[in-house]
Amino acid sequence: MKIYQISGLGANGNAFRNLKLNQEFEQVYVPWLSPEKNETLAHYSERMLNQINPTEDFLLMGLSFGGIIVQEMNRFVHPKHTFLISTVKDRTELPKLFRFSSFVNAHKLVPMRFLTSDQIFSYMMLRKLYYTKKQDSIDDIFEFKDAEYLRWSIHKIVNWRHSKAYKEENLTHIHGDKDIVFPISNIRNCEVIKGGTHIMVMQKPKAVSEVINNVLDTL
Repeated sequence: MKIYQISGLGANGNAFRNLKLNQEFEQVYVPWLSPEKNETLAHYSERMLNQINPTEDFLLMGLSFGGIIVQEMNRFVHPKHTFLISTVKDRTELPKLFRFSSFVNAHKLVPMRFLTSDQIFSYMMLRKLYYTKKQDSIDDIFEFKDAEYLRWSIHKIVNWRHSKAYKEENLTHIHGDKDIVFPISNIRNCEVIKGGTHIMVMQKPKAVSEVINNVLDTL
């Protein structure tokens, strides 16, 4: 059975490379698409589904922003199970700063060059966010630096509201107690990884894999 994986904001499939999952399940990375002008998150997520085969049993796994995307995908498909990693399940789990920004559009004041340039400041900020080792290249993980994609994505994150029209079934949320992007204090009903950061899939892959495999063994 395939596990379709969607990574965090701007990241590629390398974010999942350290996971060691049950060999009966095939990990398939779903790459980001360029958003259309004024595209809704639901429509974007529906387009992402074109890379998935819904005629056979499958699972979804989303990291950070990818976790929001797979929840939006659940509007249209019914995976056997959905794994959320280092993400949020509804607006109440977003940090207060994110929710405040949605009202005043503070996030629109952040110059995208901080995320898209190869300057040292950008690399330092991204290394802090993704917690990569100094010898690792940021480009090995943070691949999608298109300004429009990043601007669109950040706006969708701070304004996201989980629709009450549907609810995920068979859901596992895995979260680290050291996550600085989505603090654990806001998160409910999750499997907690002690010492886990926002990118614990790379820092603590053994612990994350164990939680996932425990669920896979029941499917």
